[in-house]
Amino acid sequence: MLSRSKPHSSKSSEEPSSTSGQQLLRALADLRNGLRQWMLVSMPADSRLTVPRATLLLGLSLKREPAGMGELGESLGMSPRNMTVLVDGLAKEGLVRRVSHPHDRRIKLVELTPAGRQVAERELGPSQSTAATLFDDFTPEERDELLRLLEKVADCLRARGMDVPARRRG
Repeated sequence: MLSRSKPHSSKSSEEPSSTSGQQLLRALADLRNGLRQWMLVSMPADSRLTVPRATLLLGLSLKREPAGMGELGESLGMSPRNMTVLVDGLAKEGLVRRVSHPHDRRIKLVELTPAGRQVAERELGPSQSTAATLFDDFTPEERDELLRLLEKVADCLRARGMDVPARRRG
């Protein structure tokens, strides 16, 4: 059951912020789009993968659990029909497989196969390293603080009943 109520705040007597929740949401949405573009331009030009295929393999390689087709399609900006064609092609090559949802057998999720993980690491690993250089502009302290704040956002979402996986350490 989803809870839309606000959990008890951990704030004590902090000064009120002049930044609104709406401003933060807009900034996160803009960042999501910018990060997606940054990842795409960081992909190797000589890759044998098309951008949608590479993006799907990369997205799955970053996930800890199988993902729903709708979630994947939304993140790629693709229609359900196009997602089906894309996943069918990757499944035919043995790079992804469909698995049943653990609680609802009618729902199919997508996960990388070991061969798909190898292709993602070989073809996309260098581009992930290149994309991660974005954070070289941050001091170590700024990176730690950003990660702390992002984890706090994830904790707030979980407290409201949202399914946000815990961060992998390392």
